[in-house]
Amino acid sequence: MSKIQKKKPLSEKKKRKVGPEDGAPNAVSTAKQAAPKVAPRSKVEKAGAEPVSDNIFTRAAAFVREVKIELEKVTWPTRKQTTGTTIVVILFVFVVAAFLGLFDFSLSRLVQVVLT
Repeated sequence: MSKIQKKKPLSEKKKRKVGPEDGAPNAVSTAKQAAPKVAPRSKVEKAGAEPVSDNIFTRAAAFVREVKIELEKVTWPTRKQTTGTTIVVILFVFVVAAFLGLFDFSLSRLVQVVLT
């Protein structure tokens, strides 16, 4: 038997707990037990971030800073990769255009033959 086909022992299987939705009067669901109480964040974009001011210019400056940080994380394609994919896209567009043009021409001829 391979590693994928082996069954988990009964001790590792998750046991289903009875919750109030199952009709048990005093049962507490596991989701309610496990969920920590978190105070709602007001004017905070991320955990650990500084509170954001109501000033639109401050928020715009913060947004631009975050955009700059994210753009530094981007892996940009090389010139060769960009050229290659651009050529592939242009060729694909021409092939699809030729196919659709041929299909349109043949259907228009078929309609002319049927109507005349």
